[in-house]
Amino acid sequence: MAKGDATAMSAYFHLSLEMSILEEDYETSKNQATRIMESFFKRNTPTGFTVSFEGTKEQSKYAIGTLSTKEGTFRVNLFFINKDGNRLIYYLSIEKESQYELIPGP
Repeated sequence: MAKGDATAMSAYFHLSLEMSILEEDYETSKNQATRIMESFFKRNTPTGFTVSFEGTKEQSKYAIGTLSTKEGTFRVNLFFINKDGNRLIYYLSIEKESQYELIPGP
């Protein structure tokens, strides 16, 4: 994700997945998800990605991270499922990070 390589990222996509990209919701195939991410990365050139939290919920694992781009900072949520010994993304969301999350209030 940090390099903006949607094709490399797609190796970790489940055959079908749900996505929420900047408030646009998708139920999509792996191939379509790759095209959606290619489009996102063209508009938002990544400069770095860090995972801030990882956890487990029921049968799946999840991660929350921050994607830094030339155009701004985004919060990323990823949910994984184990399939044949591989951890695959079945849900991905990207939302513009709010200034209220970054700067503590008075």
